[in-house]
Amino acid sequence: MDARPLIVTGDELMLDDLLRVAAAAGVEVAHSVDPGARTAWRAAAMVLIDRALVPEAVGARLMPRRHVIAVGRGEPDAGNLKSCLSLGVEQSLRVGDDDESLIELLAGTMSRGPGDGHLVAVIGACGGAGASVFASALAATAERAGRGVLLADCDPWGSGLDVLLGVEDRGGVRWDELAAPSGRLPPDALHRALPAAPFGHGRIAVLCHARSGGREIPGGVVDVVIEAGRRAGDLTVVDLPRHPTQAGDRVIEKADMVLLVTTADVRGCYAAARISDRLQQLGASPELVVRGPSPGGIGADDIGAVLRLPVLARMRPQPSLSRDLENGRAPGTDTHGPLVKAARTVLARLHQEVS
Repeated sequence: MDARPLIVTGDELMLDDLLRVAAAAGVEVAHSVDPGARTAWRAAAMVLIDRALVPEAVGARLMPRRHVIAVGRGEPDAGNLKSCLSLGVEQSLRVGDDDESLIELLAGTMSRGPGDGHLVAVIGACGGAGASVFASALAATAERAGRGVLLADCDPWGSGLDVLLGVEDRGGVRWDELAAPSGRLPPDALHRALPAAPFGHGRIAVLCHARSGGREIPGGVVDVVIEAGRRAGDLTVVDLPRHPTQAGDRVIEKADMVLLVTTADVRGCYAAARISDRLQQLGASPELVVRGPSPGGIGADDIGAVLRLPVLARMRPQPSLSRDLENGRAPGTDTHGPLVKAARTVLARLHQEVS
């Protein structure tokens, strides 16, 4: 993914001025004339969008995101201000008059660290694909490597990650108890408020649904949780439902990486094709995690070729996984098993994409 700041304008004079500002900030930028380019919009470290194109971006139903700056020559009118609010624009600056502010903002994208947490979405192609198990193993592997981790369950109709991890009876905040505050959600307070699942010598905060379940998560609540994780420099791993939901779509739009977990069989391949189409319509570039065994001898590369998707990781069957889960042994505990090896591959790719 191209994480450079993105300039969105079809005005060549404005582009020249903004390129000079970027050069003064010492920052390499990307350029697009299409205000509806979802992938570029989602991936960029910052977006400088021509104020005249903001209504088109709103019409393209781009999801609001952080670090969007509208730029123009004069003062915005009332209609344009309304469009800027709909798009989540943080500031509206004037090219020429506010160049120092633009230089400072662009220069700030060069530094990484706390405030640059990452979001990984995990979705199963079909029932039994193992997406929840893999999401848990990915979180455990990242925590073991020294990352701050938040593991979130966005499927209100599943059995729940808390059950998978054996923390369903522990106290702590669930999705239905969170509200979307007008300000920010302190990351430390969020971690302390959530149930903690033990993984080896570490513990991971887990955000799940109440036992009653079946309630949609408001988009604003998803936004503040993702924002908290990013601000803390955490890795947020989200287990998504296969069916469309407002919360799930919001996560897909904002994710740095979308993993589509499928079984190595014909049923999984057909199901993955349907899910992949929806993911790409939302602007995501899904990558495959293929889980064996393959009863008919279908290889991971065969599935990738049929779906025209990259195969990021492949897993052999993990011996005794079902028995371990029944006995309360969390996924990712076996550091030499196929699950953790595949998780390490994913984390290495994530590090390459964001570094």
